[in-house]
Amino acid sequence: MTGADGGSPLRQPGFRTLWLAGILDDTVDWMLVTAIPIFIYRMTGSALTTSVAFLIGLAPGILVSPFAGVVADRCDRRLLLLVCTLLQALLVLPLLFVVSRDTLWLLYAVVGARAACAQFVLTSKNSLLPALVGPRHTAAASNLVVLNTNLGRLLGSLLGGVAVAGGLRPVVGGALLGLLLAATLIGRIPRAAPPSAPAEAAGGPVEEGPRRGALAEWREGVAVILGDRRLRVSFLSATLCAVGQGLFVVLFVVFVARTLGGSDAEIGLLRSIQGVGGIAGGAALGVLGSRVHPRPLITWGALSFALLALVLWNGPSVTTAMGVYVGLFAVIGLPGGVYFAGALGMVQQRVPPAYLGRVLGSFYTTFNGAQVLGMAAAGLLGDRLGPVPLLNAQALLYLAAGLATLLVLGVRNVPEEPLPERSESQRSVLPAPVPPERKELREGRAG
Repeated sequence: MTGADGGSPLRQPGFRTLWLAGILDDTVDWMLVTAIPIFIYRMTGSALTTSVAFLIGLAPGILVSPFAGVVADRCDRRLLLLVCTLLQALLVLPLLFVVSRDTLWLLYAVVGARAACAQFVLTSKNSLLPALVGPRHTAAASNLVVLNTNLGRLLGSLLGGVAVAGGLRPVVGGALLGLLLAATLIGRIPRAAPPSAPAEAAGGPVEEGPRRGALAEWREGVAVILGDRRLRVSFLSATLCAVGQGLFVVLFVVFVARTLGGSDAEIGLLRSIQGVGGIAGGAALGVLGSRVHPRPLITWGALSFALLALVLWNGPSVTTAMGVYVGLFAVIGLPGGVYFAGALGMVQQRVPPAYLGRVLGSFYTTFNGAQVLGMAAAGLLGDRLGPVPLLNAQALLYLAAGLATLLVLGVRNVPEEPLPERSESQRSVLPAPVPPERKELREGRAG
């Protein structure tokens, strides 16, 4: 079902159902992300043991995402999303048997398995979205995803903190209920046309040939990225921002506890309050709908985040009043959400449907890998340099990302035209050379 009609994408039953299922899925994810580290730390008293859960949760994002993208381009994306959501529900059940340090390995196994499954959910969900709303409404739908992501973050963080006070059983019960409701909604999404091969999309004959392996198909997705300047720059900016995000994940608690002198309750408050800004940004983007497009969202999102972050991280030289930082952390969630909406929208609008899963898989692989680099740098340098210099580095990375997109993409608020489909004979790792007279037409003028 496509969004050929006017109005908000939420008027499209298929997208509305996917959007509601996404809120439930994101809420469960954040509930588990919040509850599991608290449970581990209470059981072991070890920060190192707790951090292992974060690393195990990130590893599948690097290793599995490319394969998830290939599968999403081969299969019925709605069916893939449904099966993986049900599998995630099944995977939370072993947490009921984690009762002591001796069974902690089971918790780690669940974290890793769910993280791997989540890559298929994320890739299939975002690949399915354009087919449900059509090209005209893809930008507005991408913007609304920011809203449900931040709603899930706020609700899930609060529920996880409350539920884990009673151990893992309430957490498992809440997660199971949320995922089964999400699966029920996904089952009601109208079937969309499966990802078509380029020849099929063009209405031409399908060239018969030997079935390519997963690696070859993934390389075709990489070729799409390398062959387009806008995608290359978008991936570069996302990489820089992800390294900065990795620095933040590790050093946030240190900054609040050591630099601001905050309590555990204040750490939790500041961690969840970021969702408020994200919700405000998502709501604003939802109202604006298709009137805003990826280039200004990427550029102004990154630059605004950088400037706010520089104020936030250097604020303690002026004041450590907690009320000031509640406000700053709430506001900084807004440009962060705007940036991600632009980056995701660029991929969804620019990439042909037959390659969208693979390109999104590469996007998540790149983002998660860069985030691990940032976390490693924070772990190695945090004690030596302290949190403020490294968090300033995060702000400078966002600044570099914003300047790169400003110089190359510009800030023109225009829709992104999709790349032309590639025929069977054009599929290769290296993109075909583009004649100079066509290159400017395809790339468009930045600024």
